[in-house]
Amino acid sequence: MTHDFPLSQHLHSYIDTLDWEREHDIPPERREDAKKAKNVVELLVNNIIASRESLVENKLAAIEKFVLAEPELVRDFLDERFTREMIRAVQGYVSRTMQLSALEGTRSPSQITNGYLQEAVRTYIFGFPKASIALSRAALEQALKEGLGYQGSKTFVDMNSLLDEAVDGGVLDGVIRKIARKLASEADAVLHESPADMTKAYDVLLALRGIFQHIYAE
Repeated sequence: MTHDFPLSQHLHSYIDTLDWEREHDIPPERREDAKKAKNVVELLVNNIIASRESLVENKLAAIEKFVLAEPELVRDFLDERFTREMIRAVQGYVSRTMQLSALEGTRSPSQITNGYLQEAVRTYIFGFPKASIALSRAALEQALKEGLGYQGSKTFVDMNSLLDEAVDGGVLDGVIRKIARKLASEADAVLHESPADMTKAYDVLLALRGIFQHIYAE
């Protein structure tokens, strides 16, 4: 199935048309009031989302009362906000997915390890660099634990010891160990307030994928 334009662009155009129709269905003398009401809704939604995504001061009691009193209306507001944001973000998701090649090996990781890998990739695609870098480190750790027989044993082994054992056990070679150590260090830095952007997340993810190909190619 082909489109003259990507589906997301069609949906974006449809939303633009809806917005135009909404605006022009309002009598001219009421448009300023409608604009103010729209701004109030936008502020309300911003505060609701902020209070769920982060710890905020307890100054939003009135908003929470509104959420409890009008849950269906709030759901509609949130639905519209997230739908618009997702449609705008789709092209970025597509571009970041197309950056990545197929990842293949002669054997598959465990479901646990693959789960961490999938989430590291998915958070990169969705544009969350810190989460992607942190999950890349977790995926690396799980792959090493799996290769060394630690996975599921609840045994704590620090990253340097895992890397040393992996070299001794033939899971990694010396070159790949250096790449893995660099990946872990990048993630540790991010977890200790070092800045992270999509370029860094991409580099870390590429390193992780290369390590996985090495581990699961034998």
